[in-house]
Amino acid sequence: MITAQAIHLGPIMLPWGLMILMVAIGVALLFGQYSPYGYRRFKVCDSQWTVFKDTIWTAILIGLLCARIGFVLLNLDAYLQHPIEIIKIQDKGFNFYLGLLAASLWIFWKNRAIKRRFLIILLSIFTTITLLGTAIHKQVLLQYQQFPKVSLTSLQQQKVELVQFIGKPTVINLWASWCPPCRREMPVLDQAQKTYPNVQFVFINQFEDAATVHAYLQQHTLKLRWVLLDPHGSTAQKTAMYGLPSTLFFNAQGQLVDSHMGEITHAALDHYVQKIISD
Repeated sequence: MITAQAIHLGPIMLPWGLMILMVAIGVALLFGQYSPYGYRRFKVCDSQWTVFKDTIWTAILIGLLCARIGFVLLNLDAYLQHPIEIIKIQDKGFNFYLGLLAASLWIFWKNRAIKRRFLIILLSIFTTITLLGTAIHKQVLLQYQQFPKVSLTSLQQQKVELVQFIGKPTVINLWASWCPPCRREMPVLDQAQKTYPNVQFVFINQFEDAATVHAYLQQHTLKLRWVLLDPHGSTAQKTAMYGLPSTLFFNAQGQLVDSHMGEITHAALDHYVQKIISD
């Protein structure tokens, strides 16, 4: 399934941000290999070109590592409270710009024998496609930027209009009791609603009935303020967040500031919440 957030291949989820980066790398390499302005025009020998291609994949690893380190350092206080979360890269905590800088410097250093003009051309192609792809993706996401206008049901079977939460920073979490990552992150969100009393945390269960949800909350002694039922998955359709768990972060004006698909950690959640508080 293809959604505005990712390509879903069964249990595998490929975010569009990752796909855009891979396409940008592929196009830059194809240009360098086959175009009239390819590596031979700049008198780059075959062995140098092979080394350059190998360097790309090393640069990706270095870039990811530095991007992760940068994010951890920027959110060090939160990670120090839960050190094990430093290695939980599934929280998608990466500093893109630091990663790109580190990867670029590695490529230029490892290929310093190659003419700099050729390297700049390839880097420019990569950067242009990445920025263009990201801009197009953001345009596609614009239709999902508004607060979802859906009617849901509370555990007490009362009708709740989701737009009633506009006016304060709001975190919306889509979850289900049968979803292992949802169960793992629920204590994280439960703690956050206590840490941030001025932020509304809304837990929207997908496709389950009130009895199932109530039993799950009792079993795990979770005291969540707002738990709503979405038996038809209307919120997921409105927000294009079809993977579980998914978390959306809205500012007080009801504008979507950020979203996170997959299990979230204390540090990543704190990072997102600070953004909607200060927005």
